[in-house]
Amino acid sequence: MRRTITAASVAMVAALSLSPSASASSYRSDYVVSAFGLRLASTSFQSTITGDGYTINGTMRARGLARLFTTTKGAVTAAGSIGNGAVAPQSFDVRYTDDGKDKRTTIAFSGGRVASAENMPAVTRKDDWIAVPGAELSGVLDPIGAMLVPALSGGEVCGRTIRTFSGALRADLKLSYLRTIPFSAKGFKGDAVTCTARFVPIAGFNRSKREINNMRDNGRIEISFAPVGRTGLYAPVKARIVYEGTTVNVTATRFEQLTN
Repeated sequence: MRRTITAASVAMVAALSLSPSASASSYRSDYVVSAFGLRLASTSFQSTITGDGYTINGTMRARGLARLFTTTKGAVTAAGSIGNGAVAPQSFDVRYTDDGKDKRTTIAFSGGRVASAENMPAVTRKDDWIAVPGAELSGVLDPIGAMLVPALSGGEVCGRTIRTFSGALRADLKLSYLRTIPFSAKGFKGDAVTCTARFVPIAGFNRSKREINNMRDNGRIEISFAPVGRTGLYAPVKARIVYEGTTVNVTATRFEQLTN
């Protein structure tokens, strides 16, 4: 159960995103994370968009019966720019408390590559640790920026590889089109494009790490993206992660533009 809740928290952070407009705007997105038919966690995100830049601030907390197994709660901030059909992250900072232990990951970007990354406490590195080559730290996105997808139409969302870096793990998400579904939440009603996402770990993990190997070999991920106004960007409204026989669902209950 603990492993399921941890996976849900990771999926929750990875799936949360908001999209900018040409002028300053603010947005609100709320998500719930569930498994076994139970609500495990919730998040609330606020974003402010000014011109070609974005800042996102969010909170996350274990909910319901999950509190019997973990006391995870935390906050995340991310900032970056969007231009020329691409997302360029500048900073990522997630802080959380798990069973009374404070943890934090920070990433800074400069010139299109990772300038620094720090995990507190430090990631455990065993003898089979796969170091991240410098070349793999260029053109990558943090877990928030990775879910902002520039596309002219829904048909362009899925056929791509998203290069991610979480502060230690460097991995690719290879998207392929699956289906288009109707979706509604507070502030949104329309179609969502669903992609399968194949998880491909590259470096930044212990080769014997069972969870990563199982997710690579047997895990299944589906992410549904919805358009945000006429911004030319798509953002997740649903995610489904099947891992070691457990299905974790992330669903937006609110996907709303607050101000122009």
